[in-house]
Amino acid sequence: MCLATYQGLKREKGKDYLLAQLQKIATQEEFLEKMKYEPHKYGDVLFLTGIGKVYPFMRSHKMLDTMQQAFSDIPIVMFYPGEFNGQSLNLFDKFHDGNYYRAFNLL
Repeated sequence: MCLATYQGLKREKGKDYLLAQLQKIATQEEFLEKMKYEPHKYGDVLFLTGIGKVYPFMRSHKMLDTMQQAFSDIPIVMFYPGEFNGQSLNLFDKFHDGNYYRAFNLL
């Protein structure tokens, strides 16, 4: 979708409508299909970036839940533009999602 189309739809129908339409085609499962590869090798690490850019179209906890089975044997490193307090994520120090993550800070 080009930027002009996006802006036109947002202006005409509202951002909630646009969000619903995008979530129909840009699903976690679709992204997972693009990321999947086999076999995973010892030492592989999956880096997940761009989390802030896709908010609110895709939520990090939903993506991680979807990825859990396909990548259970390798570590996933998610670069997140916010804070992780040991239990939940705070995006841009504004959005507190309240979801639980089995994660830890690397730094």
